[in-house]
Amino acid sequence: MATPAAYVRTEARPLGDLSPYPGNARRGDVAVILESLCRNSQYRSLIVRETEPGALVVLAGNHTLQGLAAHGPGPCGLVTKVNGEEQPCALCRGEEWTPEARCEIVHCDDDTARRINLVDNRSAELGTWDSEALAELLGQANDDLTGTGYSSGDLDDLLTALDEANDDQADDEEPEPEQPAQTRPTTTPAAEPVPPPPPPGHAHLTLTYPAADHDEADRLITTARTAVPDTDAPTVVLSALRLLDDVLARREQPAHDVPVTTLLAAAGITHE
Repeated sequence: MATPAAYVRTEARPLGDLSPYPGNARRGDVAVILESLCRNSQYRSLIVRETEPGALVVLAGNHTLQGLAAHGPGPCGLVTKVNGEEQPCALCRGEEWTPEARCEIVHCDDDTARRINLVDNRSAELGTWDSEALAELLGQANDDLTGTGYSSGDLDDLLTALDEANDDQADDEEPEPEQPAQTRPTTTPAAEPVPPPPPPGHAHLTLTYPAADHDEADRLITTARTAVPDTDAPTVVLSALRLLDDVLARREQPAHDVPVTTLLAAAGITHE
């Protein structure tokens, strides 16, 4: 079972007591780190594993260790300007100095030590930038980018890239030219379809029903055509009118039973 890192103590140790992590795969820019150390001093502790009393291996901060070693014993004679005032090297202060590093010492097993070394190198690489926020921070340095890892040329390139990106965005958002209003063509309502002329010897007869009776009329005609096959709709309607006429005529006669065959015959329907 893996043993997670457990914090033990923080202390300053001479560089001679510290060993770099064996097989560290990252290759950092030691010159940039040294410039930061001389301007800002050591602002972050090395993460150091104590394998046994007096045996200290750097898990994270190997390039800071190299930067401190590159400075060497002081004084280095470096002078920088901060807010218009001269300031000596932030490490040696312009005095005799024996290189040492502030360390956070932890206990862990080999597997956890390897994982700490890998993720410390990888996590920064996976990050991304908010270019506008970066340009704002660099712009606040008042043209003094010492110890930031950036040069004035880097800032110029960043501002140029932002300007080009903003121009491209403005081009993409440029509104379409206003089109002249188009007059919608006037359409003439379609004329009611004209029924074809009736066959020779026939005439058109239009029956108009109230909307409420339309469905019932269709149903009655369909029922009659089903009862009397081979009969078209005009014949059904005409037969119904004949039957109605005969019933109305018989209403004036003395009451008597009228056979269905008589009514059908009056309607012009031959029923077997």
